[in-house]
Amino acid sequence: MKPLLFRVPTVDDRSFRIEQDNAPHFYGQLHFHPEIQLTLIKQGEGTLIVGDKIDRFGRYDILLLGANLPHVLRSDPGYYQPDSTQRATSVSVLFRPEHLETTLLNLPETKHLNFLLQEAQHGVRLRCERGNSLTEQLENLPQQRPFEQLLILLRLLDNLATNPDREVLSATAYVRPQRPDDQRRLEQVFSYILHHYTLPISLEDVANVANLTPGAFCRFFRQHTRKTFSQLLNEVRIENACRHLRESQENISQIAFSCGYTNLSNFNRQFKEIVGLPPSEYIQSYRM
Repeated sequence: MKPLLFRVPTVDDRSFRIEQDNAPHFYGQLHFHPEIQLTLIKQGEGTLIVGDKIDRFGRYDILLLGANLPHVLRSDPGYYQPDSTQRATSVSVLFRPEHLETTLLNLPETKHLNFLLQEAQHGVRLRCERGNSLTEQLENLPQQRPFEQLLILLRLLDNLATNPDREVLSATAYVRPQRPDDQRRLEQVFSYILHHYTLPISLEDVANVANLTPGAFCRFFRQHTRKTFSQLLNEVRIENACRHLRESQENISQIAFSCGYTNLSNFNRQFKEIVGLPPSEYIQSYRM
């Protein structure tokens, strides 16, 4: 999926911008922007892609995404149904790193925040099982005066920097493709996988999407994602299988086939390799 360059509207007399999203689903295209993004998911669930990380996102997740880090919050399929009443809502703060690095983060008292912003190049997540003082501060941020918003932003960053439960998402910092053609190829391949993972997809299929030979595509894909095509496809399929195992009443075989697997033993093997547990134990651990 091509990481689209977002132009975040700026306010001339402000060093940061606050955005509130309230829509049937989140924006579903991989994108990046020069601003660092701090986001609270108020409502919504789906697939999270940050750099080379594929995972779930859900309510009360707090994300800190570094400058130019490709990411997407792709809402679950149910959010796209015409009769859906589900909503995707979030609050985000976007700021240019240089605005803080040359001022507030240049002080001895704020050096620990510089380390957090280095982690943000890989993406940082804090999962909150329920609303707490941290999520409330983010939710109430739009109603505060600009000065209070700045103080709250610093408190939020301080909380993340000192919170042992935060997790770094992407294994490596992402360097986006420099050539527009390469960006377009990635966008086409990611989009194709996310839309067709329930069906059989061959290497030749995605190579054709990228307008490359299979050999050239393998080299291209590995260079820009640090994964093989089969690794990425299995991660997308298993991530969706986990959701079905948690939420649906279908048996393991039905879920395996609905996520694109034609062989149950292969599904079990891939599931254990990616999740660390076989599907049956995953269900038991989740329901304990």
